[in-house]
Amino acid sequence: MIKTYFFYGIFVMVVCGVAGYFLFHFGKGLLSMIEDWQLHRELDELEADGAARRVARAEAAHKRLENGCEHDFDGALGGFPPNVCHKCGLAKEKPTGTCDHVWRAVDGPIPNSVCEKCGRTNNASAQRSSLA
Repeated sequence: MIKTYFFYGIFVMVVCGVAGYFLFHFGKGLLSMIEDWQLHRELDELEADGAARRVARAEAAHKRLENGCEHDFDGALGGFPPNVCHKCGLAKEKPTGTCDHVWRAVDGPIPNSVCEKCGRTNNASAQRSSLA
């Protein structure tokens, strides 16, 4: 009789151990699914925020060039940097950094230009010689 109860006890412990093992791994998988779902939700929010910032940046860039000038970005006249309108001095794309340069031609023997906001100079002849 004791042997029978002993084997029943061992059998119940093995069944509970196997069931506990599967329940543990099921809970672990469920927890990882919830974490993945939360991560994907956060990534979707970040993607939507990034898209909104890109649209706002594109609108700001478009408004930046709406100053009444008939822009002509072809050719660098008077020492202007490339892709700069020689009529109003604005670049086609906003440059990196704090200054949105407005280039003006400088009188002198060498064609060059200077930003009227920050004072940075652009020497076109030095750029051409470095490219050669």
